[in-house]
Amino acid sequence: MNIVSYFAAGISLLLAGVVAVKDRRSFANRSFIALLILLEVTEVFRGAGWHETQLLFFAPAPGTALLFSLSLARSDYRKYLDRWKYVIMLSYALPIATLLLPIPFFKEPVDRIIPLGYAGKIFYVLVLISAVLILANLERTLRASTGRIRWQIKFIVLGMGAICASWIYSASQALVYSALDTSLDIIRSAALLAACVLSFWGLLRSQFLRVDVYLSHTTIQYSFTALLASVYLLVLGLMAYQVRFFNRERPLPLDALVVLIALGGLGMLLLSDRIQERVKRVVIRHFKRPVYDYRKSWMELTENTNSLVGTQELCTAVAKIISRTLNILSVNIWLCDEAGTRLSLSGSTVFARSQAADLERNGKLVAELLPALRDRTSLIDLLEKPCDWAEDIMRDKAEYFADFKMRYILPLQSGGQLVGIITLNNDRVGKSPLSLEDQDLLHAYAAQLAARVLQLRLSEDLRKAQEIEAFQNVSAFFVHDLKNIASRLSLTMQNLPAYFENPAFREDALKLIGESVSKIDATCSRLSSLKQKIELKPEPADLNEIVAQILDDFQRCNPTVLERDLQKVPVAQIDKEQFQKVLTNLLLNAREATNGNGIIRVSTSVSDRHISCKVSDNGCGMSRQFLEQSLFRPFRSTKKKGMGIGLFQSNMIVQAHKGRIEVESEKGTGTTFRVVLPL
Repeated sequence: MNIVSYFAAGISLLLAGVVAVKDRRSFANRSFIALLILLEVTEVFRGAGWHETQLLFFAPAPGTALLFSLSLARSDYRKYLDRWKYVIMLSYALPIATLLLPIPFFKEPVDRIIPLGYAGKIFYVLVLISAVLILANLERTLRASTGRIRWQIKFIVLGMGAICASWIYSASQALVYSALDTSLDIIRSAALLAACVLSFWGLLRSQFLRVDVYLSHTTIQYSFTALLASVYLLVLGLMAYQVRFFNRERPLPLDALVVLIALGGLGMLLLSDRIQERVKRVVIRHFKRPVYDYRKSWMELTENTNSLVGTQELCTAVAKIISRTLNILSVNIWLCDEAGTRLSLSGSTVFARSQAADLERNGKLVAELLPALRDRTSLIDLLEKPCDWAEDIMRDKAEYFADFKMRYILPLQSGGQLVGIITLNNDRVGKSPLSLEDQDLLHAYAAQLAARVLQLRLSEDLRKAQEIEAFQNVSAFFVHDLKNIASRLSLTMQNLPAYFENPAFREDALKLIGESVSKIDATCSRLSSLKQKIELKPEPADLNEIVAQILDDFQRCNPTVLERDLQKVPVAQIDKEQFQKVLTNLLLNAREATNGNGIIRVSTSVSDRHISCKVSDNGCGMSRQFLEQSLFRPFRSTKKKGMGIGLFQSNMIVQAHKGRIEVESEKGTGTTFRVVLPL
């Protein structure tokens, strides 16, 4: 037994080291590393027979596992940590408190049996409750995931399930017998070994938890975990009653372990896509049922997408529905811009949102693909008709397409307009090709999605027009303020000849003139930046020379630490005056975000299709909600005295250059703006 404990401790420590080396920035990874270290130390002391000492390190393990279950693959995990903060605090405090109570935890041991005191019984009740909560959270994450993301995290969930199942088993046995049977410790060690193997395989699949799952409000609320745990405890109670009165020689721990394994296997079958697909096919084959209930499928699509007002949320929801309905793990939805020159990833069951920018494509391949799809509504099988664009994507992300290649492309058409495409990989559960019924349902989904995307774009155009109208209304108030300033200056000038010799009057007049000039200058510069069209005068220019000049001027007036990394870039067509406004706005925003005490990094680079200038700071950052809903919109600002005009102006200038601005930001960490200009 000691050897198994030490071996489990060594493997868990090794896995913790691998995760730490690969990626320890993720909160889920950090909590997973902490859990492995706690369990490793627990196994070492258990192997040495120091059961009281090992409890000191095991007591914080359920709370750490709960943290991991709340953050696993959840991009918005902070919301759940805040919602569960009191439960998390209790999951740490209560088990530790039972070890400090002035009542006995263990009684005098007899051979391998250690009787429990009242503190010990309370401790194992808490462990039992924590294990059920952890499993329920992991199950919810797994059920909310679809497609390839579900395939990636499944083994991590199974690994944690093995650990929690061993906790439920050992805690229930301790409570039934009011004693700790140390001969059963090997089960927890074996469960930890199995969990490490499963978790390592799951981490390899998910590239060390680089996946995002967004839990919808429509996620099924009931839990198989609570049901299975309740059934297990009920069966265990009945078995204990039977053994006590009818068959005292029967080995209850072994029977309880068999029941726990059987219920765990049942849970895995209930969550298995492959089993569900086989049951569905048996029903179709023997009961002559149609493959799809089209009314139900349409109602599901409508109910899950009607309330969505963002294209990314809409495309992600539809991708999950297609994946779940057709049993295809990898579904990606790409939207083309209004000019028809770029394809960007908007919804996926494969890639996280943070990876979408890396997959954007424009240029020759897109220019060849989109015109060919404009008059086509049928599904394209890439095995029969290869596509250069698809090959380019698969080469760029070879790690994702190594096992399952892109198989199908379906255009998204609405009113004779191509708004995007849907791509499906050849990783369908069961490996069968798409039937005519599959294709009919897929075409119906595509038609609905295309119509909704077009509707959202028209709504966005209407909103922009309303914002311009709002600007015209707001500008009237600015004009009124300017008139008030002009009136004050006029009155001062009228009184100037009569009171010029008065020192107090001269002082007040100079102060008023200075304040008025500053207000006029600030107001005019902000208003002029909001005009609807930017007039460019591009000329061949060296981006590095423009950036260096602005940085030199900026550093003379600001004490902020400024780092630069200007790589050699080719000459491009740039309006120097307008680009200076963009970079100046970004530098001023970075200085205000760092409150003048941080570090600002500016760099330039070149790729095969564009040049870029990046401005990074380690300041206060911006929330995801502000990035998605308010960034680059006029009159939206995170600054108390900001007007929300600088970034709106900068974005218009960059778009006039046929470029784009990419943003990465995290609250409390910093922000990076990347201005990308075409060559």
